[in-house]
Amino acid sequence: MTAVLPARLRKPPGRRPAGPPPEPEGNGPRVTWLGRLASGLTAAALGVAAWQVLSLFSDGWMPGAGEVAAATADVLTDSGFYGDAWLSLRRVLTVLAASVLAGLLIGIAAGLSRYAEAFLRPILVIGLAIPDPVYIILTILIMGISETSGVVALVVAITPLVANVVSGAVLARDHSLDEMARTYRLGPAAYARHVLAAQVRPAVVGALRTSFAFSWKLVVLMETMTRPDGVGARIYEAFRFLRPEDMIACALVFTVLMRVIEVLALRRLDRPVPH
Repeated sequence: MTAVLPARLRKPPGRRPAGPPPEPEGNGPRVTWLGRLASGLTAAALGVAAWQVLSLFSDGWMPGAGEVAAATADVLTDSGFYGDAWLSLRRVLTVLAASVLAGLLIGIAAGLSRYAEAFLRPILVIGLAIPDPVYIILTILIMGISETSGVVALVVAITPLVANVVSGAVLARDHSLDEMARTYRLGPAAYARHVLAAQVRPAVVGALRTSFAFSWKLVVLMETMTRPDGVGARIYEAFRFLRPEDMIACALVFTVLMRVIEVLALRRLDRPVPH
């Protein structure tokens, strides 16, 4: 015997479900891009307006938006600034490469071995707790004022951050894949490439981006304290001669430069890699 649904429970043929009509698929990315652009321009306009209002009530201590714009134009047309920016960028890349490599090795060791994790965990916790300027001051006292001492201090400061992220990712790996690797008798190189790398890669990319953001900020700080050249030295020189508009202009241009490098180079690493 075949059951027959009542007419009121039957779905009318050819009728769409109630609700708003679906949006066209082709307009989604465009609307998102335009929305982000409008939001960014609105935020920038509000920030400039707020800055101008604060400068009016600062009794001349805070430069206005026009003064900062003029100082920024002078910085962009100054050939010496690009030489200092290149020195700072070279130091940033050196610190980034050394800290990521050291943190990757330490993090993998701490994640794969319980004994290494028990030994390294207190060191990483203490390393993360110490303020970054302390590393710079202690390294200067030990090694003297030089570019090498500044780079070593920043590598020591950033390495615990990378190692902590990587070790957490290694500890959270799928252990069933380790059993499969042992079953198929994968060698260390094959295990690292086909099993471990795919699981640790997102954490490494995140640590790389975070380390880059910390590196260029700390490099500028280190240059203000120890170096006669670089963007940080320019900022400190403007501070000594009470030129706040030049300080803001140098910091603004270098920040935009680092942001462009991050978007063009580091964000590409977020794309999935076929295996």
